[in-house]
Amino acid sequence: MLRNFLAAVVISVSIAGCATKPVEVVDSTPLNSTAVIEKQVVNNGIKGFFPYESTERHYVRANMRRDESTLKGTGTYSSYLVGTRSGTKIARIDRDLQWSLNTEKEEYTECPLKGCIEPSKRAPAKQNEAAAKPPEAQHESDCTMSIAHTSFTVKATGQKKSINGFDTDEYQVAWVVNLRDKTARNTTSTLNMEIWTTPLTQAMRDTLGMEDKYARAFAGAIADTNKPQILPADAAKLMSAYLANSLKPGDRNAFLDAGKQMEKIKGYPISTHLAWNMDGNACAPKETKQEENKSSSKTSIPTSAGGLVSGLAGMFAEKKTDEAMKESEGEPILSFTAEVKSLKTEPLHDSIFTVPKNYRLVSQP
Repeated sequence: MLRNFLAAVVISVSIAGCATKPVEVVDSTPLNSTAVIEKQVVNNGIKGFFPYESTERHYVRANMRRDESTLKGTGTYSSYLVGTRSGTKIARIDRDLQWSLNTEKEEYTECPLKGCIEPSKRAPAKQNEAAAKPPEAQHESDCTMSIAHTSFTVKATGQKKSINGFDTDEYQVAWVVNLRDKTARNTTSTLNMEIWTTPLTQAMRDTLGMEDKYARAFAGAIADTNKPQILPADAAKLMSAYLANSLKPGDRNAFLDAGKQMEKIKGYPISTHLAWNMDGNACAPKETKQEENKSSSKTSIPTSAGGLVSGLAGMFAEKKTDEAMKESEGEPILSFTAEVKSLKTEPLHDSIFTVPKNYRLVSQP
């Protein structure tokens, strides 16, 4: 009797366990070859303004793409104001659509491939967003610089290192641009880059070829005529923003384009570190008594949570703008590192390029 009772208990427990076990959802969508590229960026910010670290994972086919990103503020203020943010975007050239997914709320927005809102119709920036604008180079009013001379050198050092499983070779790049204003005052921009590259394997060519096919199709879909730049895109944007009022648009484009010089570097860049600085007095502003007394002004103490956030952003922006007026001895204007973590092609389900069925469609903010 006891043996029968124990057997009945075991059977009952087993049945109960089976009943409570969650049903595993099987992905029945087709498997297709997909390029998977993962990158990491460490950005110390312009003059230390809003430094961050980011990780990006891209899934790419010839006519569709999924981008997953995580960004974390690493400075005292950016870690508070920005924190850690994640985002997922899916672009479908074949359907002329793009989706932005909020994985925490299980929501998504839908827009045409070109986007929902034209830049001219965007809502004005909030106070804390405006205060977070990166500093620009301090310059004399209505004064602009032009490029007087450029020098670009590339040297293979012979150093070798394994990075994320890639066997790499080191190249050192020195990019010097001499800038001059109308009164013949000069400033020298110096960009030093340390680039570690790896020889392209057939597997890597297949992966990059997939990404290139998508880029060409996307460019055709939105009529994008922008030329690729040799700098990491985020670094180029920061440098361009810093020089926004110091150089004319044509000179800014030339400043960020070293043309065919990069052909001297063999292989695919796995790790790129750059340090950028400027030295000189071209378009240097004239100090006024008002500017000298600026630091003596006090910021009122906020009395609400909203005031605390905007107040912190305002104080931080003012602090960093003041710092940008001084040369930080030994510290570059911008220090930036981009690194490839993985680069491969693998069969993945079509479902990664669609919105999950349980997600709710919401209107564009």
